[in-house]
Amino acid sequence: MGVFSKRNDVEEPGGGGSGLHVDLDERWCPQCRRSLLPWQDTCPTDGAQPVRSLPPAMPPPPAHLLADDDDAPPE
Repeated sequence: MGVFSKRNDVEEPGGGGSGLHVDLDERWCPQCRRSLLPWQDTCPTDGAQPVRSLPPAMPPPPAHLLADDDDAPPE
């Protein structure tokens, strides 16, 4: 979407935009999460079938949240 000028509402090219990039040929490996080229039918690293979108990557939970409460030192 461009920016409209005050002169007769003419749209000026390159005057703005959201910066949104859409490429319909982008595909990723669901296991190693690497970007694959449009002609690759399988991931060269692990052989998985490519997908068009990936869920957001979540880091592992911190160690103090995984520890059992009974093992914690008394405060």
